[in-house]
Amino acid sequence: MDKKQTLLNQSLAVRTFPLKEVKDICNTFKLDHHYEVTKPKTKIVEWLKPIVDLSDFKHFYPANGVTEGLNYWMMQESRTIQVKDGEYAWVEGSTSGDIHYVSCPSSVDGNFCDIPTDKPVMLDLAYIGSTDPQPLHIPDNVEKVFFSLSKSLGLRNYRIGYYWSRRADPMLEKLIYSAKYYNYHSFALGEQIIDQIPIDFVYNKLDPIQKELCDELALKPSDSVWLATTTDPAYNKFKRGETSRVCLTGLMEEAYNDRSI
Repeated sequence: MDKKQTLLNQSLAVRTFPLKEVKDICNTFKLDHHYEVTKPKTKIVEWLKPIVDLSDFKHFYPANGVTEGLNYWMMQESRTIQVKDGEYAWVEGSTSGDIHYVSCPSSVDGNFCDIPTDKPVMLDLAYIGSTDPQPLHIPDNVEKVFFSLSKSLGLRNYRIGYYWSRRADPMLEKLIYSAKYYNYHSFALGEQIIDQIPIDFVYNKLDPIQKELCDELALKPSDSVWLATTTDPAYNKFKRGETSRVCLTGLMEEAYNDRSI
């Protein structure tokens, strides 16, 4: 089967994979405290600083991936949500609303995008960590930010997520900071990983492979190394908005493993 057909046969989902150095940390990690209860402390804001500065967001909550953070927000949200065509389908909205849900880099095409400033924004940073670091300004109208190590480092099964809010979330204040209920193992593993893996690690390793695959397949590389775009009708299965978003991870993992032997 040729490479183009391999891409066309894959699912619409973006399933990234962990690089060897990330796998090694996961395989050797052990939780130090099995019964102690503590409040979460994290270095993730410092890890993200080459791209985004979240120091103005005073309320932080561990989450089981971006999606759980979105769930906590959406279950309490009373305003209507404006969602761009092709965005992460989990967030239900329409082409107009009281607030924006925005992913950046965009789930639509894997590229950095402008963050709207006309109304409140809920910002999903799921693909941060899979791009060449470049400063992304967070406007004052951004109310909440969601991130995880799932897309960037290929760790979706570990559900290592982070949720920031300018205002305290009463439900999570009770659950996480009073009862101290959160996933201690995944949270501590995340801290171990960001201590050893810099934010540009995945990009530096996979950027050459992404470019080679795109040259060979006549695709346009996205800012996220996992993705490419095209207007070729053959890829309409992957169409989001005006373009087709193609996931390169299957071919990329094969090429990466060949080079790592």
